[in-house]
Amino acid sequence: MASRSNDHKDKSFIPILDGSNYSEWYQQMQFLLRSRDLLDVCENPLGQEATPTAITKWNKLSFKAITLVTSQVNQRVFLEIINSETSDKANLLWTKINEQYGSKRALKKGRLESVSIKVPLEIPSYIILGKLAGDMALSQIVELLTLNDDLIGRPDQVLSCLQEYIHLQTSKPANDHSAASALLSSIQNHPYKIMYYCANGKHNPKCMTHKKEECYAKNPHLRPP
Repeated sequence: MASRSNDHKDKSFIPILDGSNYSEWYQQMQFLLRSRDLLDVCENPLGQEATPTAITKWNKLSFKAITLVTSQVNQRVFLEIINSETSDKANLLWTKINEQYGSKRALKKGRLESVSIKVPLEIPSYIILGKLAGDMALSQIVELLTLNDDLIGRPDQVLSCLQEYIHLQTSKPANDHSAASALLSSIQNHPYKIMYYCANGKHNPKCMTHKKEECYAKNPHLRPP
């Protein structure tokens, strides 16, 4: 009973990682892992010449470290960091978190949010579309989205339209553009197109951009690294 109480007390000082508070989370989680002799399995892979006994010990500590680390992240972060490799190797999970949220880009985003600087929603949309402007295969959809005043201020909708457009293209024969053309027409005539999302580990049956077995929310291990 005392052990559980101490466990809760130790973790209560660690914030839940949401992506913007990486620096604070990392330092405190590192201290906690070290205090429980779990930091080594997070920072170092299992040796190639390890004995069966050493392998068993490493796997046990790795599982404990993964359980501890994932208990202090939110649902969105969990889905972004867990895949078929990171789910059973603490060192790969630790590396994934550091690369995902410890990069200069992620840290700058966190600092931006901490000083409450408001970025116009059109800016992310223009940045996304600007990076795709040179791709001839996407030129039609990029131009249409750029000129759509209702969508350009909603980067989430811009991303959803791009995702659906690409999915339609890749799921049809190379010479079949009817589905993509229909999507373009739909966006043009209905700027407030309803988009359905998958989340919380479940596939939304109303989402038509992918099949249930291809859903990243339901099958996070399928998400590209």
